[in-house]
Amino acid sequence: MRSPFLGLVQASIAFVALAALTGLHDAAAQDGAAPARPATAQASVSYQEWFTDEAMRIDLFHAGATLDDAYSLDEVVWEPVWPGTRVHLIDPFKFGSYRFRVRDAASGKELFSQGYATLFDEWTGTDEAKAGVRRSMSESVRFPWPRKPVLVQIDRRDKKTGVFQQMYELVVDPASHQISRARPFSSFEVVDLNAGPAPEKAMDVLIVAEGYSPDDRAKLRADLKRFAGLFLDYEPWKSNRERIHIRGIEALSLESGVSEPRKGLFRDSILGSSFNTFDSERYLTVMHTKRLRQIASLAPYDTLFVMANSGRYGGGGVYNQWSVFVSDNEYDDYVMLHEFGHHMGGLADEYYDSAISNDEDLMYPPGVEPWEPNISAFLGKSRHAIKWKDLILASTSIPSAEQSAPEDQVGLFEGAGYKAKGLFRPQKDCKMFHKGLVGFCKVCSRSLVSMLHYYTGEEVKP
Repeated sequence: MRSPFLGLVQASIAFVALAALTGLHDAAAQDGAAPARPATAQASVSYQEWFTDEAMRIDLFHAGATLDDAYSLDEVVWEPVWPGTRVHLIDPFKFGSYRFRVRDAASGKELFSQGYATLFDEWTGTDEAKAGVRRSMSESVRFPWPRKPVLVQIDRRDKKTGVFQQMYELVVDPASHQISRARPFSSFEVVDLNAGPAPEKAMDVLIVAEGYSPDDRAKLRADLKRFAGLFLDYEPWKSNRERIHIRGIEALSLESGVSEPRKGLFRDSILGSSFNTFDSERYLTVMHTKRLRQIASLAPYDTLFVMANSGRYGGGGVYNQWSVFVSDNEYDDYVMLHEFGHHMGGLADEYYDSAISNDEDLMYPPGVEPWEPNISAFLGKSRHAIKWKDLILASTSIPSAEQSAPEDQVGLFEGAGYKAKGLFRPQKDCKMFHKGLVGFCKVCSRSLVSMLHYYTGEEVKP
C-alpha cells in the first residue's frame, strides 16, 4: 500500500489524494469518513529539522449536508512567514470538531497537528441541511513550510462518540511548481497597532477591515486604533501585553457597510460578510473565506479578526478560523471579546436562553462530553471528572446553587451551550454568558492564557 504513494512523491507529482490510490475513497463515499491509519509512536519534533520560516496554506472546499460532508482541494499556497508556534508542534489541547495532521510522507512521522471548528459544522444542524440541501464553504489549514514532501490528513470528530475519524488525505511536495506564490491585494496597507515582539515570540493578532469604502479611510484607521487599545486594556490580555503584537490591514471595499438580507440590503464589500447567516438575525459571518486568507497573508497572524463597518448588533467566531465583530454598536466591545473567545480559545457559548438556528442536540448530543474547555455534561456525576475541578473548593456543592453562590465562585452551574438542562458552566457569569459589564470567568481566562502561551512557545497546561 505504501509503495505507489512513495513513488508518486519521489516523482515530484505535486499533490494527489491518497484515497484514490488505496481504496480509501470508496470507504469515504459510503460513510463519510476513511478509516484512520494506525497510530505510530511519536518522538519529539525539531522545528528546524522539518520546517522553514515560511508557511503553507491549503485552501479547501467543504461541501455536504447533515448526513455527509467531504473536502476537495482548491489550491496550495505559499506564504512568506510562519508566525505560529515553533515549540508545541503537536496540538496539546485536542479541541475542535475537526483536526488536521501533517506527516512526513516517507516515514509517516507526525510533524504538526492542530484542531479547529468550522462554520460548515454548524450548517449541518440547520433545517435546510437536514432536508438534504447540500452547500459548500471555503476553509483553509495552515502550517509551517515543510522541507520535504508531506501527507496532510483531516479528521472529523464523531458527534456521538467524540472520537476523531479520518476523512481526507493529500500529498504535498513543497518543491512543486504548481504551488501558488501569487500575492493578491498587496496594495492594501498593513499597520502596526502596538510595539509587540517578533512573530515567533508573539501571539500575533490581525484585524482585517470589512465594509470600509475609500471615503471611510479615516474612520477605518480610527477604528483600528480604538479596538486594538480596547483589546490590550482587557484581561487577560492586559496582563500579557508584552506577549501580543496587533496589526491591522486597511482592506477597502467598493461600498460601505455589510449585507443584511432580511432588510434587503446587499453591499459589495471586500469579504462579502453578511448578517442572517443560516437565517439567524444576529449571526454575522464570512462564509467564503479564501479572500480573507489572501488578504490576511500580507501580515503575520495567529488569530484573525474581521472588523465590520456596521452599527447593527451581531458577530461570530469559529475556533482557529476567524472572529467577526461590528464597529459601531453600543455592545461592540463585548462582541469583539466574546467572539474572540470562540475563535482563539475554543470557548463555548455559556448562555441558554437565546434561540439559535441549528439543532442543539446535534451540536451537543446528550451523553457526550463537549470538547470545549468551559462547559461540561457532568457525565458520571463525579466532581473528580470535572475539567476545572482544581478550581472548585471542597466546600462548594456540586451541582452548584446559583442563587446563593458568590459571583467569583467556581462550581458547576446548570445551563450552558444553549441548553437549560444537561450542560454546565463554571461560574454564574462570564463574558461567554452575558453581555453586561463582566469579565471572562476564571476557567475561560485560564484557557485563554494557556492558548496565548501556546503561540509564544511558553509552557502550556491544557
